[in-house]
Amino acid sequence: MKKLIISIAAVRLCAGEYEEGLALYRDGNYSSSIIYLTNAANDGNQYAQYSLGKIYEEGLGVDVNITQAMYWYKRSASTFKTPTSPSSLASEEQKHLYQIDPKSDAEMRQYIFQYLDMPKDVDERETMMSKIFSNFGLLPYEKMFLIPVAYTTENYEKRDPTHYPGYGEFNNNIETEFQISLKKTLSYNLLGLNETFAFGYTQEVWWQFYSESAPFRETNYRPEIWLSLPIHDSLFSDIYLKALKLGFWHESNGMGKPLSREWNQFYMDSIFYNGNLITTLRLWYPDAGEDNEDITDYLGYGHLKLSYIIGKHQFDLTWRNNFHFDGDNRGSIEVEWSYPIGSSKSSFWYLKAFNGYGASLMDYNHQQNCVGFGFLFSR
Repeated sequence: MKKLIISIAAVRLCAGEYEEGLALYRDGNYSSSIIYLTNAANDGNQYAQYSLGKIYEEGLGVDVNITQAMYWYKRSASTFKTPTSPSSLASEEQKHLYQIDPKSDAEMRQYIFQYLDMPKDVDERETMMSKIFSNFGLLPYEKMFLIPVAYTTENYEKRDPTHYPGYGEFNNNIETEFQISLKKTLSYNLLGLNETFAFGYTQEVWWQFYSESAPFRETNYRPEIWLSLPIHDSLFSDIYLKALKLGFWHESNGMGKPLSREWNQFYMDSIFYNGNLITTLRLWYPDAGEDNEDITDYLGYGHLKLSYIIGKHQFDLTWRNNFHFDGDNRGSIEVEWSYPIGSSKSSFWYLKAFNGYGASLMDYNHQQNCVGFGFLFSR
């Protein structure tokens, strides 16, 4: 029992040394920060070890010493373990230090410094490392997936050729669907509210892969910018409201008339978190293009999304409705399931089913049933 108490006390002391050193580092007092960081690093704090590696690599308060930098990077890589407290100061700092994870990042740096003749200038070296690591802060945003086999009840080749020229070649109800979606954080806490400004880009493609000429039937492009604001007010704790998101997007299929479809959307997300359930209520104000001015008659003015976690399973449900109950009620429902492939943490089995209007931008006013099975790469 005494050994356990002593061990816990040592861990707390180590964390305290690191936090003190990190505070001094942020204030630009590098010489003093090295003392605390070194103490914490010698006590086994992997974050302090990595920080010392950066200090010696960049010559912050000391002469540049690549040998020392590699020594501390190597120790950090060999001792890294997942932080016990995700909300700790240390783990928050690591989100901005690593491109992949602390261990692989340190190992890559060690290899690069060992086999490449790096510039001596700090700015030049950081630019070179960014180029080598491709570390420009791009991260997954919406789901990224590949669905090799997607079935739809819509018979595209039977559409009126006057309004849908070229659709006669889309004669297969089975096609391939994939989506790429990335985001880039532009600023954090600029207003002192722990808010995040970010930019995202999503592109979804429907590909008639099993047809003779395998044409792309449709591509939707969606650039987007938003502000995310965490909610800490206890007044909202009873309803589990955790964040608001205010954003704007433009979505288009990039085609000319008469196939052109596009709209702008100003939206607000209210994000609720309760245990295994994440609920997102989105309300939007649309600015519809002249080729689809009636888009809200089919897609409405918002959606409700539920994400539920059971073990490694994730279930998602998205519901839209125009709330017209006078005989013109329309909307859609989409259900998704994903589960890791083997022991992978970034590849998942993926099943998606859709019923209603708006399966794609071109199909905003066409009702159909769709189901597809494939692979998910971010959820």
